[in-house]
Formats: sequence, structure tokens, C-alpha cells
Amino acid sequence: MRLTRSALIVSTLALATLTMATGANAAPEPAGARLTSAVTQDPTPESISDLRQEIDRLRLELAKKQADLDAALKRIKALETGTAADPAPATEPAPGPTPAPAPAPATATSPAKSTAPTTPSKPLVNLMPPAPMPQPIPADPTIGPGGLMASMQADYLAAYPTVPDASDTKRLNIHLRDLTNWCTKANRAGTKQHIWIGRVDQATIQTNGKNVSFMATFVNSNRYFTVPITVDQSLLAPVRNRNGIDPGDLAFSGIVTPRVRVNSNRPAPSAFESPYMLAPYLEFLFSFNVKSIVPAAGSAR
Repeated sequence: MRLTRSALIVSTLALATLTMATGANAAPEPAGARLTSAVTQDPTPESISDLRQEIDRLRLELAKKQADLDAALKRIKALETGTAADPAPATEPAPGPTPAPAPAPATATSPAKSTAPTTPSKPLVNLMPPAPMPQPIPADPTIGPGGLMASMQADYLAAYPTVPDASDTKRLNIHLRDLTNWCTKANRAGTKQHIWIGRVDQATIQTNGKNVSFMATFVNSNRYFTVPITVDQSLLAPVRNRNGIDPGDLAFSGIVTPRVRVNSNRPAPSAFESPYMLAPYLEFLFSFNVKSIVPAAGSAR
């Protein structure tokens, strides 16, 4: 189609040039025209040769412009389809079964379709399975700080199943006043003697006269609670050894006093949950007045 159009243009140019040279039905040239000879002059061999040379020059120039146009169209098509990169060089087929028939060549209305098998994507990297979620802490204050907190949370939910929206200032203020009264009663009711199983953080032991201070760690359902404890050195006699305090499991017996408090600026847990949050606007704290420490033989953390 393109060759036919090009040939037509060349023929038209040649016909126009010949017509101008022979003067057949030619219109008068405007002022300043390059042709100064009479239009009625008969063509000479020299003029015909010049015309042929001009036709050849025009044909070459037209072919060059057509090639430039084709290259530009290809680049535009490549940019539109996102395949501007040069195709990979062909490789010789490996010996094997008879290859599938080659795809039909592309046409102006139907581009060629590849019949090569799709390369499988990379297999997914085997990731470690997520760590199992710890079991919820039983609402039993006798097992440790986590059990005490779970028990007080259950009492809170029974008393306050919903929380006022922060935008309702009036209702929220009433709720916070009620929480203050609830904390006073809950702290009083939760003050009891318990025996909790934990361990002494050896790096925190400090002696001050007849007193010894350290941090004790209690674990409930993979949740760690660190409690500061100060006792008389005489209480440590059952758990002392040549290197200091027994690093194994110990039974701490004493009075546990909850100190739950209202914090009106803390409606939700913060990035660093210290102190622990019992519920919206409620922080969980307690003290542990230890009366005795003995080895907890056979007990599991």
C-alpha cells in the first residue's frame, strides 16, 4: 500500500515536471519564477536528462522520508505498548520434541501472537509461620500479677460494658468520676495475701544495711511482670547460696495491694505500655509486701 502511494506521488511529480517543460496547457509563470525560457519551446535531450535526474532525486528523497516515517511510527508504537527495548536475540532451539508451529505473521489489523509457554513466576519465599498467640490469662489473682489484672478487668467489664464517646464531654466526666469511686472499692477488695512464683533478677540485687532490694519477674501466659521488692536479709536465708540468691523459681508470699487509678488523658494504650492499662482511662498498678521467700521446687513458670 505504501509503495503504491509512493509510486503515485513520483508519477504525479514527473508528469507535472514534464508538463512544465513541454509547455502543454501551461499557465503563465508568476514573477520571479526560475524558468526564463519560453514555455512553448520543444524539449531537448538535455532537458529530458535533467528531468530524469530530478525524478530520481525526488524518488530517493521520498524513499528516505518514508523510511524516517516508518521508523517514527515504530518508536511511537513501542512507547505505547511499553516494549521500547530491543527484542532478545534469537537462540538456536535445543534438540527435543517437534516444536509447535510458528505464530502467524503480524498484519496491519492483527498483530502476531506468541505461542511460547509462559515462564512460571518465582516461587514464593518460605516464610516462618507467625508465632502462636499466647493463651489469655485466667482471671485468677493467685497465679500472679497477670491473673490479678485479668480478674479486675472482668469486674470492670461487668460494671461498665460501654465507654462514653470522648466527644460527649458531659457523659465522659460523669464516667470518670464513677471510675474513681470504682477504683477505691476495687483496690480495697483486691488487697489479699497471695503466693506467686517468680525469679529474682540477679543484676538488680542491691544491699543497703540489713535490707536487700531487687526486681522480681513473674510470668503469666508469656506476659512478663517486673515488680520491685525490698526485704530484710533474714528472709533470704532459705534461698541463699554461695553465689547470692537462688536464680531458680521461688515462691514469694505476701500481701498484694492493687493500686488501680484513673488517667483521664489515656483513653487507649500507648506505644510503651507503662504502666499496664486495665481499661480505657484506667491504669493497673499494685504493690507486693513480701513476707517470705522459699524455693518453689517442682513448680513450672
